[in-house]
Amino acid sequence: MSMLKRLAVFLFLVGVACVPVQAQDWKGLGRIAGRVTDADGAPIQGAKVKLMLPERGGGTTVTTGKDGKWALGGIAAGNWQIDIEAEGYETRAIAVNLPGESVRLSPVVVPLEKAKPKGPGVEVVAALDTAEAAFKAGRFAEARAEFERLLGELPEHATTIHQRIGLCHLQEKNYPAALESLGKVLAAQPDNQQIRAIAAQAALEGGALDRGRELLATLDESTIQSADVFFNMGVNFLNANATDEAIKYFTLAIARDAAYVDGYYRRALAYLQLGKQQECRADFEKVIALAPDSPMGEMARKALESLK
Repeated sequence: MSMLKRLAVFLFLVGVACVPVQAQDWKGLGRIAGRVTDADGAPIQGAKVKLMLPERGGGTTVTTGKDGKWALGGIAAGNWQIDIEAEGYETRAIAVNLPGESVRLSPVVVPLEKAKPKGPGVEVVAALDTAEAAFKAGRFAEARAEFERLLGELPEHATTIHQRIGLCHLQEKNYPAALESLGKVLAAQPDNQQIRAIAAQAALEGGALDRGRELLATLDESTIQSADVFFNMGVNFLNANATDEAIKYFTLAIARDAAYVDGYYRRALAYLQLGKQQECRADFEKVIALAPDSPMGEMARKALESLK
């Protein structure tokens, strides 16, 4: 073999031999170990631990076991950069200095925090704004259609969206649909007293008195501060000839607002249906005292004259 050929073969062999040495330059006799846990200290299985030694240009990835532990042996000394990833958790980056290959470091315990839910994208936010704007402008069918479309985009906010859909149905006077949507909210939030009251109103206005009574039976009335809510319930019961129940809710409305003229007037009519003239008269007189020059005050005055 000529000298030139011998030199070519030698350079080729040297080149081949050098490739794995460069690729494995982070290899050595050292060892690093650790454990990955959640915020409460419970082990996280299957976490990916990526270890890199930048000054040697290499590294590898290991996976935690059932006990959350991991270890990597046969490594060179240096400042190791470690990234830890686990599904459902925030990624954590740490640095571990291995000062010498014969040094044995204590296991590195790394707790991971639960991943924060990602916010909706720009298009979803724009759709939410459109739906809310339509709702506020009284375009309830348009708002409802937009909210219904968003259910698939924001499943984690389904309860809130069902609430908005239910309110749209209520404004559209589609009481069965309103009751269905609000029922989904109550299934997720059984202690939501405001929604329970609104669902009861939807049931009563839709003529489902028994369902309305069922919802009202578990309503914490002390949490409802709006006189209008109780007044509307009273009107629904009065229209259904459930006079005693109507009086109860007109009384609750007046308890929230002592100057609630409509409450006194409607309660007077309910008392009149029951033949309770004394109570009826007292309420009509209250209407006149509160609103003497109003049309309701005039009607109350005429009603009192007919009672004489």
